[in-house]
Amino acid sequence: MHKTLRPYQQDCVNELKILLKEDVTPILLNCSVGGGKSIIIATILKWLEENNYRALCLTMNSTLIEQNANTYKSQGGHCGIYCAALNSKETEPVIIFGSPQSVCNAIRHQDVISKNKFNLIIVDEAHNCNPHDNDTLYMRIFNNYGLLAQTEQYSFRILGMTGTPYRGKSESILGEKAFFKRSPKEISTSWLIQQGFLTKPYFGLPHVDSFDFSQLRVKNTGKFDQKQLAKIVDDNERLTGEIMREVVKVVENGRKGTFIFASTRKHCLECAKSLPDGQWAIITGETPHEERKRILENSRNGTIKYLINVNCLTVGVDVPSFDVCAWLRPTESLVLYTQGIGRVLRLHPGKESAVILDYSGNLQRHGDIDDPIINEALQPTEENEKDYIIPCYTCNTLNAHTARRCIGIVSNKRCDHYFEFKDCRSCGVPNDIVSRHCRLCDTELIDPNAKLKKHTATVELDIHTAEYWVMAQKGGFPIINARYIGYKNNFHECFYTNTEKSRNIAYAQFVRKHVKNASDYYMKMSDYRSMELMLKTGLKSPSSVVVIDNMDGTYKMFKKIFQNES
Repeated sequence: MHKTLRPYQQDCVNELKILLKEDVTPILLNCSVGGGKSIIIATILKWLEENNYRALCLTMNSTLIEQNANTYKSQGGHCGIYCAALNSKETEPVIIFGSPQSVCNAIRHQDVISKNKFNLIIVDEAHNCNPHDNDTLYMRIFNNYGLLAQTEQYSFRILGMTGTPYRGKSESILGEKAFFKRSPKEISTSWLIQQGFLTKPYFGLPHVDSFDFSQLRVKNTGKFDQKQLAKIVDDNERLTGEIMREVVKVVENGRKGTFIFASTRKHCLECAKSLPDGQWAIITGETPHEERKRILENSRNGTIKYLINVNCLTVGVDVPSFDVCAWLRPTESLVLYTQGIGRVLRLHPGKESAVILDYSGNLQRHGDIDDPIINEALQPTEENEKDYIIPCYTCNTLNAHTARRCIGIVSNKRCDHYFEFKDCRSCGVPNDIVSRHCRLCDTELIDPNAKLKKHTATVELDIHTAEYWVMAQKGGFPIINARYIGYKNNFHECFYTNTEKSRNIAYAQFVRKHVKNASDYYMKMSDYRSMELMLKTGLKSPSSVVVIDNMDGTYKMFKKIFQNES
């Protein structure tokens, strides 16, 4: 069915046309879930087709590829699909919807589509692009078609679409130093709610105990330890049942359906045990495309009321009647968390609100973001949490004791008061402790390229002495210090312990490598005296260290080599 653009969507299309005509700089549209990315994409592509330009629209998810193609056809467009999961590899149409995996594989084998002269590549869910490495999926595609356009001398543009314009926690994908440098006006979640285009979410207060993931280790990659995660949920099968029974009560009290985010595939089955027979279904990354379609259709018609998944219903899913989102898994990714919440914000007849039930601590874990919806949910009340709140010295807004930055609003902007921060070395402005770039001057605070690659300079230092000591941070938290003294150079590293993540990193990168009975100290990482005692127990010291030369007079530890270890 042909759709008419909303006024803000038409304004967005008009602005995108101007930006696409101006120059070749990559463009990013920041459009929240429910903002109408598919209809905006369809309108832009129809404009290209009418002017005899070729375009490729890429999406990771096969369901979303099919949805975008169907939307385009309903708008009167003609297109093809290039996606192995959909058993279609069309190359002739001027407009093609495809998966980056299939296209990249075709480029690797120099298949027909690798030579198509596309004038525009659109990337839906563009936060999946990693521009820091030319060997990544999307960069291989951009480089292939960009080089072809340069060689054949025809116009070539890149347009990204996302509702979460960042990677990880704080690395923006839009800005002067980012891959995407230009953008039309943002279509935000809060604006869509205010205008009545999305349903307002309410963060429920579960009566059942939540999972305790506070001791869950973070690996050197920044990801949660999956084996430990599985053990936590396996050891708490009874708690899973109690949570599911509470979710059932919520749904039976006038709600239409629930997205349930479980921690593992086994956890999905544990969730299902306590749900009404015939009303639940499980979708994982291994669910075949056709079965996934059938399950989603049964969810839309009301047969299925409980959709259980492991991290695969955050995009490409449109079940607008569902109005409950239950999190039984922790996620280190703010992108996945906000997208998961977005699944229940779409409008539907009779739907007045959505409920978010967080049984995994994600709300507190990802609290430091400029999203008024989440910040409103985070604000504690003095009556209920008087022992766990701290007032902001700038605006007097009440904050949870775990807050790093105040959630208050001053002059229609997020309050600038930080409880934990690091200063920018260029302009001195305080930034969140995990920010990669300064929020004012965009100076890089954490180098996303600081990892060993073929072109990275590394130096191996022979060590003859190592010194270890502990210092006290504000609040009494210990800072573990190590100095490795070589014959020509010295190298120093330190590890903080004032947050859950910093303790996990300190344990993974220092304690486990240097301490014989490392596990004895895991629960004591934030205790100053315990860390002092640990450093006096006879640590293993490396015979040499391999460091990465940052080419600016600084080095980053890459590897420690201990005696009898190569």
